[in-house]
Amino acid sequence: MTIHSQQRPRCCAPTCRAQVEALSVLVFLSLTIPAFADNDIHGRLELQDVGAFARADSLAAAFDSRDRNDLAGNLRLTWEPSWDNWNIAFHYVALADYGDGARLQRLEGALLPQPPSTWLNLFDTFEDHGSIIASHGIDRLSVAYSTPSFVVRVGRQALTWGGGYVFRPMDLFDPFAPSATDTEFKPGTDMIYAQWLFQDGSDLQAIAVPRPSVKGALPATNASSFALHYRRAVGAIQATVLVARDHGDWTGALQLSGPLAGASWDVELVPVFVNHGPARLSAIANISAAVTLFARNATLFAEYFHNGFGVTDGDATFATLPPALLDRLARGELFNVRQNYLAAGLTLEWTPLLTLSPTLIAGLDDASLYALFAANYSLSDNLVLIAGAQAPLGSKGTEFGGLPATLANSTTLGPSPVLYLQIRQYF
Repeated sequence: MTIHSQQRPRCCAPTCRAQVEALSVLVFLSLTIPAFADNDIHGRLELQDVGAFARADSLAAAFDSRDRNDLAGNLRLTWEPSWDNWNIAFHYVALADYGDGARLQRLEGALLPQPPSTWLNLFDTFEDHGSIIASHGIDRLSVAYSTPSFVVRVGRQALTWGGGYVFRPMDLFDPFAPSATDTEFKPGTDMIYAQWLFQDGSDLQAIAVPRPSVKGALPATNASSFALHYRRAVGAIQATVLVARDHGDWTGALQLSGPLAGASWDVELVPVFVNHGPARLSAIANISAAVTLFARNATLFAEYFHNGFGVTDGDATFATLPPALLDRLARGELFNVRQNYLAAGLTLEWTPLLTLSPTLIAGLDDASLYALFAANYSLSDNLVLIAGAQAPLGSKGTEFGGLPATLANSTTLGPSPVLYLQIRQYF
């Protein structure tokens, strides 16, 4: 599991000016646009400082980015008007990242190039040099028509399937990484979505996601996705069946969820029939419960994940990972390289304004650990402060300790310990 975190380099005047200009644009837009727009426009401004501290034998250290600090900004403006049976969704996003992490991300991207995640390129990178990356564009742009029994939506939108807390094998479209520090908005994907709602409470969803195999090309069948998703209650059990053609592979899924002695459980089986390759079965099983802990409200969960594309070889290197696994790592469908994981965590309401969220992920195949902690404090109705830390624990050669690049090259690739501070303003 790789975390892209950043570091602030020695400051030179042109770079600092670019940093200040990019972040100033974000702040200016967040303050001025809502003031002059009608009440249907809302948004969020997030400013973040991230520090990371890599191992001495890591790829980050080899790129002179071992200890790094980044300042980042993220502005989202949303406009979602509706009338009669129609609805429009429009989200504008501006992003800026300043620090050595931006440079490191650029270098790491060359090791595992990412194919297009969606059809149309609606983003423009207006700064991409040295230690700064800044871009802006449209993350949602869709038109929907709905009736009590039917919904159709066309355009850039977000869709989530499955009930995983940390791992999401059933979520085929830009799932969040287990280490994601901001999970409020998924990246938008160009798709056609339809849903039929039946009188017995069941529903059928159908989607088509056209994608090109390379940037700038027309959509290709083997790069696109098509899926049917049917959900129905059977007594107290919620059952879901998925059939998809995703990037040239057939994917199925069976999800069962329900109550158990005051708790909730979820089981998902996700077989993938790889084109010109063997079938792989991924699965998760989790349970969660709302309890009282230290006289405070809390939600506990535990989750097991089997990665059908993962490896158990103790001598694995980045260069020897199977092509099917590398493809999914590059596409952002998977974030882990081993086969078996156990995660546990809780959300604790320490006070009405302060929520604590620790999580521990254990790699069962190599005895490495990943610890995550976040504290969310509400400063006001529309202002939130978030502080967090992430710590990979493991020896060299384990996933969280760092896999060697090759048998001949001992440089490791893996996550770095991270500290971050975020402030989010909603309007």
